[in-house]
Amino acid sequence: MSVEATIPVDEVTLMEDRARVIRRGVVELPAGRTRLVIEGVSPVLSDKTLAARSSSAKIDDASVARRRLHLPEERREAHRELLAREEALTEALEGHRERLARVEESLGLLATAADRTVEEIAVDAAWSRADVDAWKRRLATVDELEARLREERLQARRDARDVERERDRVRTRRQETERTSDELVATITVAVEVDEAGAHPIEIEYVVPNACWRPQHRATLEDGRLRFESEGCVWQNTGEDWDDVQLRFSTQRPSLGAEPPRLATDRLAVRRKADRIVVEQRQQVVEQTGLGRAIASAPPELPGIDDGGEVQELVAAHRTRVVSDGRPHRAPLFAFEADAHESLTCAPELAAAVLRKTEQVNAAARPVLAGPVELVRGGGVVGRTSTLFVAPDERFELGWGPDPALRVHRETEETEEESKMLSSWFRSTRKIVDKLSNLGPEPKVVELVERVPVSEIEKLEIEVDVEATGRAADGDGFVRWTLELAPFGRERAELRYVVSRHSDVSGTF
Repeated sequence: MSVEATIPVDEVTLMEDRARVIRRGVVELPAGRTRLVIEGVSPVLSDKTLAARSSSAKIDDASVARRRLHLPEERREAHRELLAREEALTEALEGHRERLARVEESLGLLATAADRTVEEIAVDAAWSRADVDAWKRRLATVDELEARLREERLQARRDARDVERERDRVRTRRQETERTSDELVATITVAVEVDEAGAHPIEIEYVVPNACWRPQHRATLEDGRLRFESEGCVWQNTGEDWDDVQLRFSTQRPSLGAEPPRLATDRLAVRRKADRIVVEQRQQVVEQTGLGRAIASAPPELPGIDDGGEVQELVAAHRTRVVSDGRPHRAPLFAFEADAHESLTCAPELAAAVLRKTEQVNAAARPVLAGPVELVRGGGVVGRTSTLFVAPDERFELGWGPDPALRVHRETEETEEESKMLSSWFRSTRKIVDKLSNLGPEPKVVELVERVPVSEIEKLEIEVDVEATGRAADGDGFVRWTLELAPFGRERAELRYVVSRHSDVSGTF
């Protein structure tokens, strides 16, 4: 015996490129064997992931069947009526267009008549046959005819436009009646056997594609306090709506799988050492734990979700509804508040601006996943930034855009290489000058950061001129100044370093 059952979607676990759907419900079953039929499921579900469970009933089999819906043939009469209406509107549209063409032709003839009237008036004036009243009447007649024809042309255009719009609407409706088949539906059938009639819990689980999620965040800054809200943004176009479901967000990557690497032959051979060393400059991201201060170019954006190497599972704060429309739907995950320390920083090599940033601690019990951050300040959205993975109790930074009152100008200078007599070493000096201006009435404190290249070979040496610069570089090649800008004041910082290379070394550095 077959029984139609309603088992709604109760829980959905979103992953990077798929979703695990769990349907739960209590079904009244008669004693014996029964086949449950569940309509309205996703037609793209993976058959091999379909599973059914029950704590009080025996389930023998679970399968899915798909079929296409065909539109009824009773629409032929409506199609004929719409087709006749479309033909009548097309004929009316042609009539309005012919009327418009006649008016355009009349306006052309009137323009020719007006030109000849003016020519005749000029000839009469040349022969001293002035009749001003007749001239006025003739020109008034031309003006009156022109005004009437222009009004008629405008009305003809309006009529043609209205008829064309109505015809397009009728044509769209007529095309809908010609549609035959394009909708795919699926049905799950579960074979259940119980000893006693009554209500029995049924759980159905399957995996569907066309669903994904990504973390998104919102940061609100007010009076030195930062409120950070983390959300999960869901997209799904699976063919089934998820009404009043509990969403879970997982960073698992089941599509990656795991397989051992392929072994290849590694041949060792003796090679002669090269006479010259060719070097080249490259960008290197400084990796640090905790609050990083890398000024080098940022790492490439991850194709998926960065979970810090440990699988995370986040639960939505409340049940929600996600329809199958492919549009983003947000679900709140968690939020925290923390004290925010504001400061100004400038890296002129990357951007000729002084950026405002805040440092705060992740006060939540869960990590903040890498993703975009919407910035809110002063009651409105001021921009967008992004954050990397932030562990609980870890300090992290957020950029809030440039300070409009500060200006930055950067100048670079490099001397030609020179070598001492009987020496195989060449030296060149490079100088960088940063000038900062404060256009506002308030004092500003700015952290200025520059960098120098770091050599990895002995035959290439790069040293900061501490006497001219006033400070040395750290182990990663960064040089920092703390500049205090008075109201409407200016400050400058100079970085000078010497590049020494052996004659065996060539390339760009």
